Amino acid sequence: MSEKLVGDASEQGELNLRQELETARRRIEALEMELSGQQSFTETLLETTPDFFALKDRDFVYRRVNPALCRFLGKSAGEIIGKRDAELFPPADAALHVALDAEVLRSRQSLEDDWNIDDSEGKVWFRVKKAPVFDSSGQVSGILCMVRDVSRGKRAEIEFERLFNLMPDMACIASSSGYFTKVNPAWRKTLGYSENELLVAPFIDLIHPEDLEATKAEVALKHSGQEGTLNFVNRYRAKDGSYHWFEWNSTPIEEGILYAIARDITARIEQEIQTRRWADAFRLCAHGIAIGDPYTNQVLTCNEAFARLCGRSVKEIEGIRILSLYLPEDYEKVMSNIAMVDRCGFVSYHARMQRPDGSSFPVQMDVVSVRGEDGQLIYRVATVQDITERLESQRALRESEERFRSVVESAPDAIFIQTGGCFAYLNRSAISLFGASKTEEILGRRIVDLIHPDYRDLVAGRIRQLNISQQAVPILEERILRLDGSEVYVEVSAVPFTFAGQQGALVFLRDIDRRKKAEEERAGLEHQLFQSQKIESIGRLAGGIAHDLNNLLTPVLGYSEMLSHAFPETDRLHKRIDVIHHAALRARDLVRQLLAFSSRQSLEFRMIDLNGVLRDFEQLLRRTIRANIDIRYHLHEAALVIQGDASQLEQIIMNLAVNAEDAMPSGGELLMNTSTLVIEKGQERYFEGLPAGNYAVLTVTDTGTGIDREARAHIFEPFFTTKPKGQGTGLGLSTVYGIVRQHGGIIQVSSELGASASFRICFPLSESEPEEVQPVETRPLQVGKGAKVLVVEDDEMVRKFVVQALAEEGFDIREAEGGEAALALLENGAFMPELLLTDLVMRGINGRMLYEKVKSIMPGIKVIYMSGYTRDIISRHGVLDEGLTFLQKPFAVPVLLDKVREVLQNGG
Repeated sequence: MSEKLVGDASEQGELNLRQELETARRRIEALEMELSGQQSFTETLLETTPDFFALKDRDFVYRRVNPALCRFLGKSAGEIIGKRDAELFPPADAALHVALDAEVLRSRQSLEDDWNIDDSEGKVWFRVKKAPVFDSSGQVSGILCMVRDVSRGKRAEIEFERLFNLMPDMACIASSSGYFTKVNPAWRKTLGYSENELLVAPFIDLIHPEDLEATKAEVALKHSGQEGTLNFVNRYRAKDGSYHWFEWNSTPIEEGILYAIARDITARIEQEIQTRRWADAFRLCAHGIAIGDPYTNQVLTCNEAFARLCGRSVKEIEGIRILSLYLPEDYEKVMSNIAMVDRCGFVSYHARMQRPDGSSFPVQMDVVSVRGEDGQLIYRVATVQDITERLESQRALRESEERFRSVVESAPDAIFIQTGGCFAYLNRSAISLFGASKTEEILGRRIVDLIHPDYRDLVAGRIRQLNISQQAVPILEERILRLDGSEVYVEVSAVPFTFAGQQGALVFLRDIDRRKKAEEERAGLEHQLFQSQKIESIGRLAGGIAHDLNNLLTPVLGYSEMLSHAFPETDRLHKRIDVIHHAALRARDLVRQLLAFSSRQSLEFRMIDLNGVLRDFEQLLRRTIRANIDIRYHLHEAALVIQGDASQLEQIIMNLAVNAEDAMPSGGELLMNTSTLVIEKGQERYFEGLPAGNYAVLTVTDTGTGIDREARAHIFEPFFTTKPKGQGTGLGLSTVYGIVRQHGGIIQVSSELGASASFRICFPLSESEPEEVQPVETRPLQVGKGAKVLVVEDDEMVRKFVVQALAEEGFDIREAEGGEAALALLENGAFMPELLLTDLVMRGINGRMLYEKVKSIMPGIKVIYMSGYTRDIISRHGVLDEGLTFLQKPFAVPVLLDKVREVLQNGG
């Protein structure tokens, strides 16, 4: 039983297995049939598609191609399969294929690109796609290449683009978000924006504020799919800020896109506005205007003013014959002028018109004829003015003019009338003032032609104010030109005036030439006085500053000299001290220049020949000035003896020559000229107050760049310079000025920018003979060690320096800070000095008073005065007599020691 059950079970299992195998076989057959169908479909698709298909292996070898590719290459499948691109295409194309295939293998991604080639029928466009083919393991086993001919679509795109870009109107594509996505070049041409500027901004931003609401409503209609307004109009802002009128036509918005074309109608709108203006001008003009037919001589139309003038309505006048509007006596005159206007194009005449009630009135007719482009007459336009009142006014004016003329002709002042900016009438005095012999020489000429150029703009403005605004103008001083070109100062007043029916002015002129020249002369003298006083004030200030600087420089100069002897020259400290010493010397020279400017330096005057100074200094000057500057001398034939200091005159020559050298960077000529000058009585004011007499004149002239007016006004002021920073102290010419003034002379400059400069110096001329220079005898000085010296100085730094300098040389020194302290020191008799070394200008008892008091105690005492002021200024104030020993600050240690020894040995 059990065996049977087992057998049955085995049979059943076998049956089930067979059934499953049958089902699987049928499924496989079905799948094979489906696959066969798909393969057939694929084969058919590849066979019939116009697209190119090719399969390449990993080595870029063609393994399968479809007929479309074969037809394109002109080869059979057998000729293509098994080959590479290099065997089928030109090198450049093959290299491109290989590069793309390699990128597909590398990236394992599809690539797509558009290519074009040229064939016999023109350019052909292809869309190429290359995709990787994967095997069952996921590795790239090959590359599928698909190529589609897209020439038709590309040509359509190009044709659209060309048409889009060539359209004279502004074409655009906009998105529903409110931005342009594409615009043609007409937009840039019309509005001035670049394409990018138009694409990045909402187009609503360019619309005129007054058109925003209407434009938004129109866009809303397009959003709803409606057609909207035909020829919709709004204004767009151009890049230059102006607005253009646009007339729009567009499609409804579909799929978020709107296509539109706009036409710039700005010119048309402006023309319409202009036409309306002309129509309003014609209709509303206060003068009568009529348009006539040149062939029928009938009135075509007229404005209301013309109709009112004629006593008719516009309808009554339209079609009426022109002659019927005039008095019969004027028919011939009217027709003659009509014939003339047809020949000449314009005519103006007077006639008499009549109204239906029989009344007549005089008119002025201004008629123009209008022709078409073919030259044929189209119509005539006439403007009419009732001149009844004008004629009455003219008659009254003629009578008034006769009365006016009789009064004006006899006036002593010059009177003329101008109309339209021209002379319309001149009285006898005006004719004479302008240098004419008869009226015709001036009548009709422009006023401004006889006005000095400096006043022409001002006078032209006054004429406009008189003629247009009819406002009186204030009295004016100006210069007029006579017919011979000479200038005359006049005082002018004018009032609005009507002459011969024209607005103008009645002008009164008074000759003030003599008065003006006297005023200019006085102003010039006042300016000279002011400049002299200003420079004198600066000089006093400079002299005071120099005194204080001398006190400060004395210990700096002295101590630095003493310290330099305390260290060997190789020592770093010696070099630093040497720099301090040289800086102090430069400061001392600067102070001397200030003193020279302030005319407070000490000079050694003697009778010298100015020509001799120039000759003696010539060689040094030539070695100093550049070789490309030619120095020439034109000296007066006779000796020019003046009282002066030769070294200071040489300083003048050198400073002027160096300035001239700087003004001639490319070389030039420097002329030294001497002459004589006689200043007569009454001429002193032209020479800055120099007294009448004989003068020697030194003139230094260069051919340089010249000096402008502003610089000339400050040229002698200290520290004023036109040179770059660091190239001048500004003391050169101020030093010259001070030296000249100390010599009792003056210096004057004449120059213009771009022209040469000339400096003229006047020195009082002497009738004496020049003095010979006497050699100075020198005696050896004995060392004064042990000599007793009392040093009195209120400046502590100067006092300490002097005391130390003398003490180091062995002198027995006592010091006092003032006159009172010095007298107190001497009262007990413990110290009896041989020499008093004292500052002159001190608080309380000055140096001179101190010496007098000490001398009464010790009659044999010797004295040396020292001061930061110069010897001459102290002498002028009565503090120091000539012949007394004087030591000018700042002084060096050797100078101090020599002076002390000299006075101790020889007496003060």
